[in-house]
Amino acid sequence: MDQIKIGKFIAEMRKQQGLTQREFSELIGISDKTVSKWECGNGMPDVSLMQLLCDALKINLNELFSGEKLTDADYKKNAEKNIMELAKEKEEIKKNIVGGKVIGHALNIDLNVNTAHNTNTEFWNTIGSEFLGSTALPSYGGYITEDKLNLLGNLANKKVLEIGCGNGRSLKYVFDKGATDLWGIDISPNQVKRTKNFLALQGISAELKCAPMEDDCGIPTNYFDLVYSVYGIGWTTDLNKTFRQIYSYLKKDGVFIFNWSHPIHKCVSLENNKLIFSNSYFDEKWYSATMGDKKIMLSNRKLSTYINALADNGFMIEKLVEDNDEDLVNEEETEFSRKAKMLPVAFVIKARKM
Repeated sequence: MDQIKIGKFIAEMRKQQGLTQREFSELIGISDKTVSKWECGNGMPDVSLMQLLCDALKINLNELFSGEKLTDADYKKNAEKNIMELAKEKEEIKKNIVGGKVIGHALNIDLNVNTAHNTNTEFWNTIGSEFLGSTALPSYGGYITEDKLNLLGNLANKKVLEIGCGNGRSLKYVFDKGATDLWGIDISPNQVKRTKNFLALQGISAELKCAPMEDDCGIPTNYFDLVYSVYGIGWTTDLNKTFRQIYSYLKKDGVFIFNWSHPIHKCVSLENNKLIFSNSYFDEKWYSATMGDKKIMLSNRKLSTYINALADNGFMIEKLVEDNDEDLVNEEETEFSRKAKMLPVAFVIKARKM
């Protein structure tokens, strides 16, 4: 479906009803930022909101999907077309999820490391943060929080490294908890710049590196008390090499904490309040997919792949967290939250260098 056309149509119909974005958002129980996102063509309303939206705008669902007012002659033709497109999108939703975000058609590929690095760097240099959103401590995403888990422990005077430093918010969090020596690494020059600028505004200094996480880029060894990553590790092209690097960075008894989308979440879709398997849990092939107007390259690794890679590279696993925070889940009423009531959508692992 043409999201840009639909977005312009929503804006046009909203104005015809004499509603501001804020008034319209309050009418259907969402934020005005979400309305703005729809009207800019950067997303579609959740299915649960579509009828409310149509009632408020005095249109029907077929006109919403078409992105225009329809005559009687157009109605049947567009209805059949929209049904076919909805069926196609439903099939794609069953197969392609990153975090809580549905992505475009995915194609299995043979891994080329340089191509993967270049593709994912371009994504994070441009639309990555806006398209996927930014998750930072104390949130691990997927309705899991550090406030409830206290995995980090006492950070007073600790030396800390973040893998995939993103926007710098997590580094500020550990600084506020007492960490005094901050380091970060990210594959995207723009993300590193964002982190640097954000921390500078807070009066916080950090040593930042721009490189793939699996590469040796001059980070000191046997140095850190804590290495952590929030939705970063899954982007590596070489899990074993990444874990070997992280092991080398840590002091003896140093802690490594990371999270990622739970593998079962990517295999199961929610349909009529029932969980339907749509992908094989055992499929770890690399794939290329479209997000917005950019591509990403990822692999769906099994949970055992992460755990075994940690063990193979010398880590002792102290904790595996799969449980969702019920209070956080119940704050929302979305397809993502309904799914989270039935299965884990993210996991967190705490491991230690022995």
